[in-house]
Amino acid sequence: MKINRLFEILYLLLEKKTITAKELAEHFEVSVRTIYRDIDILSSAGIPVYFQRGKSGGIKLMDNYVINKSLLSQNEQNEILYALQSLNATNYPNNNKTLSKLNAIFNKKSDNWIKIDFSRYNCDDNTLFEKIKEAILTKQTVKFNYFNTKGEHSERIADPLNLWFKERAWYLFAYCHKKSDIRQFKITRIKNLILTDKHFEKSVENFKINDKKDKIKNVKIIVEIDKSQAYRVYDEFSEENINKMENGNFEIVMEYPENEWVYGYLLSFGEHLKIKEPERIKKILFEKIEKMKKNYK
Repeated sequence: MKINRLFEILYLLLEKKTITAKELAEHFEVSVRTIYRDIDILSSAGIPVYFQRGKSGGIKLMDNYVINKSLLSQNEQNEILYALQSLNATNYPNNNKTLSKLNAIFNKKSDNWIKIDFSRYNCDDNTLFEKIKEAILTKQTVKFNYFNTKGEHSERIADPLNLWFKERAWYLFAYCHKKSDIRQFKITRIKNLILTDKHFEKSVENFKINDKKDKIKNVKIIVEIDKSQAYRVYDEFSEENINKMENGNFEIVMEYPENEWVYGYLLSFGEHLKIKEPERIKKILFEKIEKMKKNYK
């Protein structure tokens, strides 16, 4: 307890610059005499703490004092602060206190270099991420309801290993008790997650985690997209995959896993996209359009 109190006294001095013994005693619920002894210990340890008398006096640290941090270079300190700022930008919960402490310890305040707005995606609720983070760090088995790509519902019990962000979405990689294997769960399809009282010993190093998307054979698709869709073309495709045609339209060469998602993505361009090859996908989209037309008769 004393070690923790000494460290927090030092942090408070770094943050507030000046504080009275009475204020510290009330904060830690100890006597003023105990605080004086703590200050003596800090002083004998080589920390330049001193008492200043007068109206605005109190316990102070010498100006420009910072905790010895020789294990971290200036660049490493900046990288830590920048990483915490990037978490703040994503509305990551309970991060400001950590960032404030490290700013004080490093005696610097780095520029806030990043801003991310998730408001249109309705991402205000971080409860699920907090639960998953806790489960991963404490190695607690979780239980949840899951909906697959076909809308089928199942109850899962799993040992969570890590979170991945890939292709604009978050995924949980976990050892699924039902499948007795590693499985990938899209976060938006996880419902009613709870932490159980069971713990596990597995770690991510015990498994070779591969994104299942990488195992699906990609199909090469060549399309022509109308010039009116230039804003989407340059937003959604790499420059090396874009060929500007003489008529002003775009020829796009893309490779995707062939599934319902890619059919829906191609159809999202409506009348502005034409499949050039393969012929098979052209027929699949034609059949889907015919079925769609029946909904509007």
